[in-house]
Amino acid sequence: MSEPSQPSPAVAPTKPPSVRGEPEPKTHTTASATEQSLPNIPTGIFYINYFDEITDGKVRGLMALSADILAKVKPTPTTFYFAISSPGGGVAAGITFYNFLRALPVKIIMHNTGSIDSIATVIFLAASERCACSHSRFLFHGVATGGLPPGTRLNRFQMREFLSGLEQDEGRIKELIIERSKITESEMVRLFQQGETKDPAFALEKGIIHDIRDLAVPTGAQIVTANFQ
Repeated sequence: MSEPSQPSPAVAPTKPPSVRGEPEPKTHTTASATEQSLPNIPTGIFYINYFDEITDGKVRGLMALSADILAKVKPTPTTFYFAISSPGGGVAAGITFYNFLRALPVKIIMHNTGSIDSIATVIFLAASERCACSHSRFLFHGVATGGLPPGTRLNRFQMREFLSGLEQDEGRIKELIIERSKITESEMVRLFQQGETKDPAFALEKGIIHDIRDLAVPTGAQIVTANFQ
């Protein structure tokens, strides 16, 4: 479920994985806090596997990983291919990563490998090429608030502030989805009000994806699993 924009808690920033352009015999590595060694990519395509929620810390890690790949892997990849499945998360984090991906000097491909829920839909739509596995799904719903400490009391001005934030976040999500797909404003209003799970056929019809096909990683292709704690 999407969560409204809120100030990030004071936590230590996620340390991104380190990327180098040195030869490495493995064809699959895991992006973690430890230093990783990634080889050259003659095809120009760099596969990034992501199965996790969308939080401030994980988005910081994904942005750092992307920048590190572009800076250190030689020859520089021309395409980032995301194999992604996510239950969603924070609105601000999701929109920040959407804008970041749109700014990168590489082609972005997104492949739904399981479920793209809530704010993860916005991230998914950042790609210029999008597809989904035949048994995947997409979940659309409105923004909800939460995380208030037990016993919290709000006055009417604070309640208005919360409501304003919810309306603003839903408006941003709605505008981005309409802009990047064939979904109409009236359809988005209904999806927000009812909350609906859609199959790949719906996503194809509405321009959310361009093809329905299962993920097929070529032999010898390099994959990083972005695993941020």
